[in-house]
Amino acid sequence: MHDEIRAAIQQYVDGCAAADPALVRDVFDEGAVMWGFLGDRYMTMTGAEFADAVVAEAEPAGTAYTAEIRDIDVHGGTASAVLEEHGFLGLDFHNRFGLIRRDDRWRIVSKVFTTR
Repeated sequence: MHDEIRAAIQQYVDGCAAADPALVRDVFDEGAVMWGFLGDRYMTMTGAEFADAVVAEAEPAGTAYTAEIRDIDVHGGTASAVLEEHGFLGLDFHNRFGLIRRDDRWRIVSKVFTTR
């Protein structure tokens, strides 16, 4: 179970690193929403908007980008995961993901984030 969740978060990381909006969009549930702070600026958008507006406009990440999954917690068909990103869009992010298992696949349904 943890390996499947790790694979879903890794798909998010791989999509961000490659600036591949289709890969990122695919791991988000169609109803996914994200909220957080980019510096002091509060932001909210859907997972699809993030893929299409942020990831699609980014350049593929270089070697400065790293990501580490710090925690995974599973309860039935729901899970949470913490991801630390360094060097994405030149910033460091702390992300908390909510995931749900639907149609035999783990998908991101929420993301709460902040920059450091």
